[in-house]
Amino acid sequence: MIQKHWNFNYIVNRIKNFYFEKTNPNLPWINPQAIYLFNELLRKEDVGVEFGSGSSTVWFSNRVKHLISIEDNKDWFDKISKQLRNEGIKNVTYVFKESDEKNPIKSDYYQYLKFLDDESIDFIIIDGKHRDVLALEAISKVKKGGFIYIDDSQRYIPHKTNSPHSIHNSKDEINLNWQQFIKKTNNWRKIWTTNGVSDATFFIKL
Repeated sequence: MIQKHWNFNYIVNRIKNFYFEKTNPNLPWINPQAIYLFNELLRKEDVGVEFGSGSSTVWFSNRVKHLISIEDNKDWFDKISKQLRNEGIKNVTYVFKESDEKNPIKSDYYQYLKFLDDESIDFIIIDGKHRDVLALEAISKVKKGGFIYIDDSQRYIPHKTNSPHSIHNSKDEINLNWQQFIKKTNNWRKIWTTNGVSDATFFIKL
């Protein structure tokens, strides 16, 4: 079934994105604009948290002092664990924590972030489960001058975009956690990135 967002521009963007990922297998599975910004923002002394591991885990580890990466898929966790061992990476704390769709805030996945010290983290990447509650909790954990990165942000936060599945400005379409996140980060600097297939947003704490 062809969905309504399958127009010419979207198809071109999908092809470009597919080609980019195939020709850059060691880069994170995020849009090129976001990769560029990470290269500009990350510092060697940074400590970061990543929810949702992958090729990004190794890539980030090469650019920061320490990375904490949390994964809830055991098969994927085993695969990335092996990759980290094979490449001799020592500055990643990689942990498996179960998620819980019915009660996210009770899950070990969420609780791991909750019990980190406030304003102790330079950046937090939200690209896995329970994104709304994690985004809210991340506000207090990230340092001033640090940032929260939200992947597929067009699905949760209203913004003018051509990416499909974007949410509208109606509050009826934004869940309460995202409404709170938007309100609490209202005065933060925001940088929106896109490849025409999906968006990602950097929320920089002032």
